[in-house]
Amino acid sequence: MTRTRIHLSTAAVLAMLATPLAARPAPAPASAPADLVLLHGHVIPMTGADVRAEALAVRGGRIVAVGSDAQITALRGKATQVIDLAGRTLLPGFIDAHGHITGVAQSLGLADLSPPPVGAVGDIAGLQAALRVQAKAVADGWIFGRGYDDAELAEHRHPTRQELDAVSADRPVAIIHASGHLAVLNTKALELTGQLHGAKDPAGGVIRREADGVTANGVVEEAALWQVMAGAPRPTPAQALAQLRTAQDIYASNGLTTAQDGATSPEGWALLQGAAQAGALVLDVDALPLLNAKWPALDQLPFNQPYDHRLRVAGVKLLLDGSPQGRTAWLSHPYFVPPPGREHDYAGYPQFTDDALRGKLAEASGHKWQVYAHVNGDAAIQQYIDAIGWVAQHGPAPLVRSIAIHAQTARTDQLAAMKALDIEPSFFASHTFFWGDWHRDKVLGPQRADHISPQREAFDAGLHPTIHSDAPVTPPNVIRLIWSATTRRTRSGDILGPAERVSAYEALQEVTSNAAYEIHEEASKGTLEVGKLADLVILNGDPLTLPIEQLMTLQVSATLKEGKVIFADGTSKR
Repeated sequence: MTRTRIHLSTAAVLAMLATPLAARPAPAPASAPADLVLLHGHVIPMTGADVRAEALAVRGGRIVAVGSDAQITALRGKATQVIDLAGRTLLPGFIDAHGHITGVAQSLGLADLSPPPVGAVGDIAGLQAALRVQAKAVADGWIFGRGYDDAELAEHRHPTRQELDAVSADRPVAIIHASGHLAVLNTKALELTGQLHGAKDPAGGVIRREADGVTANGVVEEAALWQVMAGAPRPTPAQALAQLRTAQDIYASNGLTTAQDGATSPEGWALLQGAAQAGALVLDVDALPLLNAKWPALDQLPFNQPYDHRLRVAGVKLLLDGSPQGRTAWLSHPYFVPPPGREHDYAGYPQFTDDALRGKLAEASGHKWQVYAHVNGDAAIQQYIDAIGWVAQHGPAPLVRSIAIHAQTARTDQLAAMKALDIEPSFFASHTFFWGDWHRDKVLGPQRADHISPQREAFDAGLHPTIHSDAPVTPPNVIRLIWSATTRRTRSGDILGPAERVSAYEALQEVTSNAAYEIHEEASKGTLEVGKLADLVILNGDPLTLPIEQLMTLQVSATLKEGKVIFADGTSKR
């Protein structure tokens, strides 16, 4: 599809970029001249399924008017900048309902082992070749790769430690599974981490073993992977900041104006805080400190505070189980096909005991922290529901607007319980594309797979569901999320659970107004209304008039943060 350009001069872009992004004055009277007007477009304010406008005006980083071209043109002054939308579509800036922006940054220095359409690795030989290129690029120390997927490798299995030894026997090699919940290590890496011979499985993790039951075969799961990452080499502060800048460019190119760091470590918080104070954040970033990690003084973080240089601590994150595609998620019924070495009744495993989880949630309640919990399997979802119910009765206070991240196998009865307990689901909608066939054939079986990410039922239950990419698990491609939510197409072209499809407008709600609601920012984001931040995305087509199968042809033409262009025509403007 030919890409249509925004009619905006270089001088106009530079003028818009001159004002600091952090400035957020209250809107002046609508009669005063606007700083910026956007005219001649299809404006979708997201305030109602049938509400439309032609133009929008911005002053001081906030929306001062939404209306017809004539109404908005009347707000032009001598210094007003003009963007001619030329028929393109204007929407609220997309909000990342769940992702890991520091994880995206960290992944930039690793070998990309992703299968198509994200990367190019389709078999173990291709994986080895990519790692050999990485080994030459990084002269010594660890060789790291990310994004390999046993579901998409031609061999339909994880590589072995011996196959990674073929890349290098002298240097440690570690490759991270696409889910982020498993990895494969070569012999040297297993030796360095003390996991090669007879190591005890850590609590909440598994070291897979060879036929002797003692020697590690290379695959490590969950907490065993965390041990590996804890000892991995780190980029310099300057390198880490440069990677974070690039990660923001990737987010902006996908129309995102608010990012999430959905499992912030102490190291990640230091990076974000340093970037914020250096004025290096062009997006708003919501950090969620991971309660599974060791924090020296968690209660000293600035919870429940407004953004400071585009950074705020939005709540806390808990990991209650693992990955369905990696078959470590905690289910109430066994996996359709258990992973190698597991019994037929294997159903995954939890990360917390009931008592430990109640303690964590009670702590969050006492501090008035919003809770975001990773819960993929329905057993983990039920543990979360039960613990939140317990806190409502026995804790300091009921938890408010808790988030069930992924909630992929949520049952109908669980959605009703979420509504009763003020729990909102955030679904990994593009799972239907990336792993839908795998779920149907290996993970869940046809019946349960059809019900994965039950967005239709969530809307019907009166919830405010959102959708997310879980970047870097998959790229932060919001257009693919919208397409997946409306079509539920798998890689093979199957439709996984057609009854759970939502409309294009509902999918847009999931990345705008509902996403703002889940993070308690509905007063300032998520819709195009007077007084709200001018966080905007311009698309080259209208997602509400295109056939849903063509939604993947949409492109982000530009992204604006508080009225300032941060991405346009394929180029970062920070």
